[in-house]
Amino acid sequence: MDINYENDPIYPENNVYPPTWEFDDEKAMRLYRRAKKEQWDEEDLNWKKYEEIVSGLDRKQRLALAYWWALLSNFDNATPVFAYALVKASERSLPVTIRALLTTITYDENRHNVLCGFAIDKAMKGFPFNFKPQDDLERKAKLNVEWVWWNGSRYWKGYVEAYNKYTLDILFTSFMMGEAAATTVFSGMKDKTKIPTFKDTFRNLTVDETRHYAFTYLILNNNLNKMNEEKKMFVTKQMRAGFVFLSLITYKPPKEFWKLPPWYEEVHEKMEELAIDAGLGLPTIEERERIWREAVARVASNVKRFNVKVPSMPEIGINGDEDIELKEDDLVAAIF
Repeated sequence: MDINYENDPIYPENNVYPPTWEFDDEKAMRLYRRAKKEQWDEEDLNWKKYEEIVSGLDRKQRLALAYWWALLSNFDNATPVFAYALVKASERSLPVTIRALLTTITYDENRHNVLCGFAIDKAMKGFPFNFKPQDDLERKAKLNVEWVWWNGSRYWKGYVEAYNKYTLDILFTSFMMGEAAATTVFSGMKDKTKIPTFKDTFRNLTVDETRHYAFTYLILNNNLNKMNEEKKMFVTKQMRAGFVFLSLITYKPPKEFWKLPPWYEEVHEKMEELAIDAGLGLPTIEERERIWREAVARVASNVKRFNVKVPSMPEIGINGDEDIELKEDDLVAAIF
């Protein structure tokens, strides 16, 4: 290969080189500074106190706590999602401020995932794979978790493939919807939980999710006015996808897309009851419906300014601009 070193090199397309630095997006820089200042250490939480509390619970209550955190981990297993987004953002030479923010979110999600592991391990060590059920309820609870994770693997495949067609700002619309709901759910759980360790946990999670929502708002609003109608319609689909995916833990699973055991809801409701008895602090179903309606209204107020339609969400009583039926091959890119 002949190289003329007298000329500037021509870089391959879709490559993380050359590095670039442009710091003219002050909103992104402010958010990046905030991300650095708001870091916290999951190991600093009072896990000793948590262990003392769970030691006084019965087996089913301890299992219910492990069960709930295991389901949450389906969404907090998002470190690879943002690591992949960071690679794609670098390949496409997105601004350094966006790449910096993706780096902080990747770190946040790793912390959240480790946090889930701590909560599971200290409540029911080895759950679910090294857990021996003692009755049918325990067996089905274990299978509930594993099948939820299997559904997560379906989302991961769609997410990775979606980058062949869509840009990061569009893909993150579903993340925006989930974060809008999660901030309120975790804030409410902070006040309702009877486990002191979880008060600090949910307070910290709320701080992170609020900042993550601000990130999605930033990148979407920077690009919405440039989108054509096809892309805007995909944003509408992504809003629906975010609800369908995240509502499994923050509300209840819609029938579409999810492939779950026939006993899933009955067992899930029983495990939630046990987790509430154990002091987890879950909102009621009515409270969760209200939280999701407020989340949809919050996101809708942002996107409607750019003539993006809001999907109908009959599960929570929202008659939107567009009825979106998500099928397996449509739900391509929900963000964890």
